[in-house]
Amino acid sequence: MLFNSYLFIFIFLPLVLIGFRLLEAQYRLGFLVLASVVFYSVWSLEHLGLLLTSVGVNYLFAKRVKNKVWLGVAIVANLLPLLYFKYTLVQGTGVLLPLAISFYTFQQIAFLVDVYQGKVRLESFSKYLFFVLFFPQLIAGPIVHYQDLLTQVERGALGNRAIMGSGVMLFCIGLFKKVVLADSVMAIANGAFGHIDTLSSLEAWVGIVAYSLGIYFDFSAYSDMAIGLGLLFGIVLPVNFRSPYKATNIVDFWRRWHITLSEFLKYYIYIPLGGNRHGRSREVASLLLTMSIGGVWHGVGWTFLLWGMAHGVLLVVVHFYRRVGASHHNKTHIGGMLPPYFKIFFTFIIVTLLWVLFRANSLDEAIAYYGVLFSFDGRVLFSTQHLWVVGGLIVVWFIPNGKEIIDYGTFKKLKWYHALFASLLSFIALKMMATAPAMSFVYFNF
Repeated sequence: MLFNSYLFIFIFLPLVLIGFRLLEAQYRLGFLVLASVVFYSVWSLEHLGLLLTSVGVNYLFAKRVKNKVWLGVAIVANLLPLLYFKYTLVQGTGVLLPLAISFYTFQQIAFLVDVYQGKVRLESFSKYLFFVLFFPQLIAGPIVHYQDLLTQVERGALGNRAIMGSGVMLFCIGLFKKVVLADSVMAIANGAFGHIDTLSSLEAWVGIVAYSLGIYFDFSAYSDMAIGLGLLFGIVLPVNFRSPYKATNIVDFWRRWHITLSEFLKYYIYIPLGGNRHGRSREVASLLLTMSIGGVWHGVGWTFLLWGMAHGVLLVVVHFYRRVGASHHNKTHIGGMLPPYFKIFFTFIIVTLLWVLFRANSLDEAIAYYGVLFSFDGRVLFSTQHLWVVGGLIVVWFIPNGKEIIDYGTFKKLKWYHALFASLLSFIALKMMATAPAMSFVYFNF
C-alpha cells in the first residue's frame, strides 16, 4: 500500500502503532516483521514468496560466505532474479517487476559482503527478517546496513517515545511534498513528454524542469516519510536525500541524492574495482563502470545506460578539474572564481538535461525531446504551469528541507508551531487526496 493513501494513513499505520505499543518489548520485533509482511502482501502478494525466499536463502548464504567462492556464488544468486525480471520487463513479455527487488537485493548483497569482511556477526533469523522487511524502508530505501539497524534494536530503541513527534512532523512534510508538489509538477512533465511533436521550445523546458522538480519532490517525500515512520517506532534510519539541487557540482550532487545508493556503489563496486588506488586510468574506468551499473540498476535500456555513463563522465571531469584547482591553490582557475549560486544553477541545468534520458521511453524519444529543447523556436505562451515550476524552484533553493526543520539527529523537543505547521500540511494533502487518486512513487519502478 502507498504511504500516501487513506488505507495506510487511517487503517494500517494506526493499527500497527496501537498493537506495537500494547505489546511488551520482547514481542515488538516479531510484531513489526509480521506487519511488514502484511504491508508487502497488500502491495504484491504474488511476489511475497520471492521476497521471503530471497531472505531465507541469503540467511543461509551468510553462514557460508567465509571465502570468496561462496561470496561470489551468493552475489550471483542475488543478481540473477534481478537481471531476469528487468530483462523480461524490457522485452515486453508481460512479466511484472517484483516490488522492491532492486532495493532488497542490494541491501542483502551489502550484508553478505560485510559478513565476509567480518564487519557484522550473523544473529537470529528474526533479526535478519526485521533488517530486510522493516516496512518504512523496504520498498524504496534507504539501503540500511545490518549493524546500524540492529545496534539500535539491541540498545532498546524500539518504542522510544522521545522521537515520535519528529517522526510525525517529518511524515506530514513528506506527505505534502508528494501529494501537493510532486504529483502536480509531474503531471506537467507527463503532459510534455506525451506531446513532444506539438511542444514549443519553452514548453519543453518547462516540461523537463517540471520533471526534474517532480522526481526531486517525489523521492524527497518518500525519504522523509520513510524516516518519519522509522522514528514512530524508535528507529533512526539514515538520511537518503539532502537538498541535492543545492549541490555545486556533480560530485556534490551524488553526495546528496540517494545517498545510501551512492555509498553502496562506492564501497561495494567502485572501491573493489580499484577506485583511485591504481592510477588515473584505473580510476576513470572504475568511475565509468560504476556509474554505468548505477544507470542500469534504475532500468535496462540505452537511455538508462547513457544516463549513468554521462554522470560517470561528469564525475571524471569534476575530479580532474579539482586537481587542477588544487594545483593553482583554488584561486586562478575559473572554478575558484565563480560564485556558489552560479555553480548551483549550472549543476541543476546539467542534471535536469540528463533527466531527459531518464524519463524518455526510448533513445529516439530522448533525441526528439532534446531537439525541441534546443530549437528555440520563439513561441511563448505563459500558463499556470510556469507558476508551479517557479514555486517549485523557490522551495528547492530557498526553503529548509524537512530534516533541517526538525533538526534531524538532535531530536529537540518540537514547539507548538511545529504541530500547527504539520497539521496544516497534512490537512491540505489529505484534502487533495480526496479528489485525486493516490500516485505511486517514482522509485517504486526500480
